Amino acid sequence: MSRFRFTGDFTIRSIACAALLALVGCAAPRLATAQTSGQSADGSFSYSQLGGPTKTIEFRSIVNKDGSTTGQMSFSGPETFPDQDVDGTGRAGFSGKIENLQIDVDFDGMVVDKTRAVMSGTVRGSTLSDYIGQRVLLVVEDNGTGIEDKARPDEFTFGLYRPKDITWIPTDAERKDDNGWSLNWIATDAERRDDVGVPYRRSTEITAQTFPLSSYDFVDISNGVGNIRVQP
Repeated sequence: MSRFRFTGDFTIRSIACAALLALVGCAAPRLATAQTSGQSADGSFSYSQLGGPTKTIEFRSIVNKDGSTTGQMSFSGPETFPDQDVDGTGRAGFSGKIENLQIDVDFDGMVVDKTRAVMSGTVRGSTLSDYIGQRVLLVVEDNGTGIEDKARPDEFTFGLYRPKDITWIPTDAERKDDNGWSLNWIATDAERRDDVGVPYRRSTEITAQTFPLSSYDFVDISNGVGNIRVQP
């Protein structure tokens, strides 16, 4: 199985080759009051990589009894952006250095497996307006020791994804009435007449379930302080 490596560089690629980055958060996330299922993840920590500048992440996410996810994440810190087309779209993005890049995310999905959790959401605010509306994945592991533990630290990784437009639809060339993948459908149990079915539709949106939890590699940090907590 291929693994997804999120690095500390603030570069972005498409879904097929997502350029992933390490990040940081400043303002404490705010959560609305809700009844929860017991699953949650939260943390507050600062870190640096290879002697680089210090960054900070704060986040909190909970799964409600109705299965929905509520949560936020805040990220801030110095970042340098290369002058290159990392997405392969021919579109020039921002290049240069931002002394205090900030990104605020609203979570809408979470998957928890033992001490690991992956959270998905959408950027609702950022120093760079181009990031607003992009999808986000934050993956964490609670090893019960804190970020600063050298032997077995709490770990994390993070990525940003631009929406991917589908410009082609596979169809059956021998059937003129085939609308292809553009169709929506309902999956049902053919042996049960009382099965109302589950509606499905095509989607390229990045969610907490897009990649298996075992497929992520965590960020290598040189220094850090703080803690990550995962409640399964």
